[in-house]
Amino acid sequence: MKRFLQISGILFILFSCDNENIYQIKGQLSNVEDDILYVVFESSETICIDSVACNDKGRFSIFHEQEEDLNIITVYYNDRYQSFTIYPEVGKQVQVKGDARYPQLLQIKGGRINDKLSQFKKKAAPILKELADLQQNNTSFDGDESIHQSTLNLELRKIVQDFVAKNPKEEASAALISEYFSHPDEFEQSEGLLRLLSPELNDFYIVRNRWKEIEKAKTTNVGAKAPDFKATNIYGQTVSVDSFANKHCILAFTALWCDMCQTEVMMLDDIATSHANDSLEILLICLDDDLIEIRETISKDSIQWNIIADSAGQAIRLFELYNVNSLPKCFLIDQEGIIRLNTMSGEELKQKVDEIMN
Repeated sequence: MKRFLQISGILFILFSCDNENIYQIKGQLSNVEDDILYVVFESSETICIDSVACNDKGRFSIFHEQEEDLNIITVYYNDRYQSFTIYPEVGKQVQVKGDARYPQLLQIKGGRINDKLSQFKKKAAPILKELADLQQNNTSFDGDESIHQSTLNLELRKIVQDFVAKNPKEEASAALISEYFSHPDEFEQSEGLLRLLSPELNDFYIVRNRWKEIEKAKTTNVGAKAPDFKATNIYGQTVSVDSFANKHCILAFTALWCDMCQTEVMMLDDIATSHANDSLEILLICLDDDLIEIRETISKDSIQWNIIADSAGQAIRLFELYNVNSLPKCFLIDQEGIIRLNTMSGEELKQKVDEIMN
């Protein structure tokens, strides 16, 4: 008994909420399906992955030794399809509670950023829940549902903008900007919100990283010089932006499994047959690496497409270079190598091509 009390005393000292040497997270999730949670610890230089047990009541505990510059802890669950993010502070115990079906609504308390974000979640709770329900109950949206989802997202963004304007000194404001205004094509909105933040946050890692992302996004904005590259197409030929000097060029980012990316859907077939090959080039950048499957697919088409596949990771590198994070995506580059259009719409692409070429 005395030995048990000694051990209990040691554990209490190690894991007390005032311990300055460890990060501590305790949680209870309802409706969680997994008995194992996957935890990712991210610092500026390193990423560490671990797993923790979750009992049949949804309770779990995470203890992590002090690590210099630990920025974010992300917990994945439900077969790693869902997750929530924690902003740790050494010596501060974090409590996580809520319904696992709604990760955006989980109350995460402990530490300045987590507490402020929990306040935001309470205010935005009705919209966050409705968006989550839409996503869970529909594999695909019809026109009305899609419009409703867009309206909800717009309302949510307004709440974020209001929070940032009222809390310019809070790191939580930077976290919300990074979460809700991070799309490369919308960098101007993100830039405007970042300028609302106090200069005190200039060295905060989220602010620094978001400014870097914005500068990168500008490299593929309309009016920018198209980033050059060298890659080998499926016929073994070296291809680059310079290969299309004195021509207009379309870079079409695609994948065989993407229905919306098919050449006819993106109106690339119409564009290719409407404009002379000596004045316009179309380069397909395909996220697939099976050259046999790609060749079989294009053999059914009357057009001989110029394609870069993902063999040796070529397509992935170009996706990163051109800030492509969703499909389909097309860039129209003029004879001077300037980006004239950045779009996901085949109709918009054809309209712009016809306007320029005619």
